[in-house]
Amino acid sequence: MAKKAELEPCLRCGKLPGENDKYCTDCGAPVQNRCFDEPGPLKKGCRHVNGRTAAYCAKCGEPTLFLLHGLINPVHTSANKPSNFSFIPKI
Repeated sequence: MAKKAELEPCLRCGKLPGENDKYCTDCGAPVQNRCFDEPGPLKKGCRHVNGRTAAYCAKCGEPTLFLLHGLINPVHTSANKPSNFSFIPKI
């Protein structure tokens, strides 16, 4: 029989979530640090559940819900942004 994951307190207010809660019922913060790459009509989406300290998804590199809700900060402020150099091909 698989062991259920222990519920961890909300990062914003500290309340313990209910077993089926996706968001904290006191402050509205997400309970799981899912990838923000939502499914849509043209894409499957990621929805990977990351560790509590992940600012970016370990599976696809998109921002996580904890980052977008301001619950954590990225280690590198320029993370996941394209560089400023321009590629000019040689002709």
